[in-house]
Amino acid sequence: MKLHLALICALAWSTSSYATSLSDKVNQYFTAQKAVEHLHSRTQDVDNLLALLTPNATFEHPSFNAVQSKDEYKKGLLYYLGKYGKCDIKVQRMIEGLNAVMVEYFHPCVDQKGNADSEGEKQKLVTLFEFEKGKINLIRHYF
Repeated sequence: MKLHLALICALAWSTSSYATSLSDKVNQYFTAQKAVEHLHSRTQDVDNLLALLTPNATFEHPSFNAVQSKDEYKKGLLYYLGKYGKCDIKVQRMIEGLNAVMVEYFHPCVDQKGNADSEGEKQKLVTLFEFEKGKINLIRHYF
């Protein structure tokens, strides 16, 4: 009985620490994303963000029927590099599961002149992150 209880406790601890590490990886991604969405962003900021993804990662936006490979995602990030003023990410809730994290958040931005996007301030976003071998393998936006 004691061995059974010890195994359950060990499994619960390892599961929660693994799930926490997935939340940490999503937070790292969001930090890297904010660095890319900034007036003074550099190519290195894009490389730092992409380093968090698997080589075969995909980026999906079902509302627009968009599915991009990591290379296509990189091209999009580089196209918009330096065109933002500054963006923020305000996480409201994270739900962790086996190799996945669902995040509800706001993504307010200001343009290069300091004008706030009032619609972006209010729009609640939901994104699913799926992981493979400790890296992000899928980013799917539901908004």
